[in-house]
Amino acid sequence: MKKLFLTLITLISIQFGFAQEKIQQAKTQQAKVEQTKAQQAKIPEVTESKETKKSSNTNFILMPIHNSVAGFSNVFLGSIGLSKNVNFTFYSVFWNNPSFGNFNLGSDLFLETGIGLGFKLGNLYVNPTLGFGHGKFLSGGTETVIGDGFIPSLGVLYNTRHFELDAYIALYKAFRKRGNTSRDLLLNWVAPGYKVNKRVSLGAYYEQFAQVRNSDESPEKSIYQWMGGYVKLSLDNGVWFRFAAGPNLATDLGTGEEFYKIQAFIPLK
Repeated sequence: MKKLFLTLITLISIQFGFAQEKIQQAKTQQAKVEQTKAQQAKIPEVTESKETKKSSNTNFILMPIHNSVAGFSNVFLGSIGLSKNVNFTFYSVFWNNPSFGNFNLGSDLFLETGIGLGFKLGNLYVNPTLGFGHGKFLSGGTETVIGDGFIPSLGVLYNTRHFELDAYIALYKAFRKRGNTSRDLLLNWVAPGYKVNKRVSLGAYYEQFAQVRNSDESPEKSIYQWMGGYVKLSLDNGVWFRFAAGPNLATDLGTGEEFYKIQAFIPLK
């Protein structure tokens, strides 16, 4: 009887050991399944992260501007990355001053569109572009002409911890003459500034808009020549707001003795 009892105990122990081994195998298998599921769950996250990184290679910016001579205009700026330090750029300027079109009707307003390349060299960004004018402003006619002028330009930005620079030059060259008078114009500005802190910048502001050719051979060249200062406020989301003001050094064509210019930079994300 004793031997039979010991035999039963031995068999029960063996079965219990087998059961424990099965349970352990099941736990190991379950752990592998959970690990596989976790890895699979991470794949969309990684893919989404890569897609987000790729999508950040494009930018679109709104830049409303208002000044005391040209009035209000809306600027659209866009870029698509081509490499680490080079991007394809495009822009459009919607000039709303009625004197640039048919004043009485408020139609045929001047429109700029253009493309270019942007080059990043350390803290320096250089953006040559080729734009085209549409309307009657350069061609001198009575109605809209597509491509009434071409507009080569160069923009330069420089930013360090304490210094900033915004410079621009553009030639507005008449291309399709449609009236008795046509003209070529040169626009340029330079705005060097000091960053007081991450929110506030103070600087000097110079801008000139001049006639370099006029078919009626008028002697006046500068439409305006501004020299003043600016204050700029910057936000964490890339938005900045700049107000410039000061004296106008060229008033022969009837522009005021003082100027103001307000400008905002609004990246869309």
